Amino acid sequence: MVDRIGVGPIGENAYVVSWEDGCVLVDPGDESARLLSFLDSRHCTPLYVIATHGHLDHTAALPELRAAWTSRGLEVPIAVHAADADYFGPKGELTNHQLFAAIRALGYFTNYWRPIPSADLLLGDGDILTGTALRVIHTPGHTKGSICLYDESAGFLLSGDTLFRDGVGRSDGPDSSPDELAASLERLFALPPTTRVFPGHGEPTTIARECGRFPA
Repeated sequence: MVDRIGVGPIGENAYVVSWEDGCVLVDPGDESARLLSFLDSRHCTPLYVIATHGHLDHTAALPELRAAWTSRGLEVPIAVHAADADYFGPKGELTNHQLFAAIRALGYFTNYWRPIPSADLLLGDGDILTGTALRVIHTPGHTKGSICLYDESAGFLLSGDTLFRDGVGRSDGPDSSPDELAASLERLFALPPTTRVFPGHGEPTTIARECGRFPA
């Protein structure tokens, strides 16, 4: 089951992906209290918090979430691709500042920055997160470490900011690459056409719909 929770001023999508034996939280960009309330209503402590990439609009709720879980005696590991690790921990402030300055959105950084915890688990292409059916697909372009999360048996993809309904991720940041993004899209468009796509912003879509609009 995939639950989409729109958070924050720019409509970022956080997701709770649930199985019989647990759940994961993906891209907690804001509204930590609301996300915790949702998880508590499901009686679920996430196996992981996974960031599809390191941008602050996908991670800003992490400090409060980490503090809340720690106060309950819980440890929930934060997972991100190794190439985006510098958006977290000691280098996180500088890395996020450089990004938001480059895209002329420093106001967002100023309003939302607070120290982001370091990642506990560094992911690589093809990794399957233990206890889940999610496989990591490394899709650089929006950032060096952008990933999608694919559940082949359930037929869905969490695409982060790589692929949207009627659009693709921007590639004008300091660690972005239009050429890498194009190659990543080609890889995604090779997935089964019926694959449901849950993006980092906006409404869900399918591979078939977006492949036709943005041929690789």
